[in-house]
Amino acid sequence: MTECEICGATIVGKAQFITIGSSQLRVCRACARYGTSVSESQPAKARTQLGGFTSEQEQLARAKQRLYEQMDHELAEELEIPEDFGRRIKEARERVGLKQAELAQRINEKESLLRKIEHEEIMPTDEVRAKLERVLKISL
Repeated sequence: MTECEICGATIVGKAQFITIGSSQLRVCRACARYGTSVSESQPAKARTQLGGFTSEQEQLARAKQRLYEQMDHELAEELEIPEDFGRRIKEARERVGLKQAELAQRINEKESLLRKIEHEEIMPTDEVRAKLERVLKISL
């Protein structure tokens, strides 16, 4: 049995081969939608060519990074967090008179995480979102 190179699940039945960018991956059916299907008749070497990268690890790491960015984008679209969540959090924090470090301490999270959330570099997890809503008395 082989494992999906994206989600790590055991592949039941026939593995599917896809390309993401210049990477070729062996994936399960569920993850096949994230790439372009590659014919199984292609030689294994062609499926794992490095496309100019120095190693397979770098190739795989870059493919996974692109995939995770795509998945993050899809998840962000599905969530009901407003587009201006960072601004709302910052305004609420300032309204209650807290600095980032103080709020981070109250919600037991790193200040750098809070800074990234306020700058909308990352989406807050459900757990962090709940903490922020509770402490700042807002709804996201």
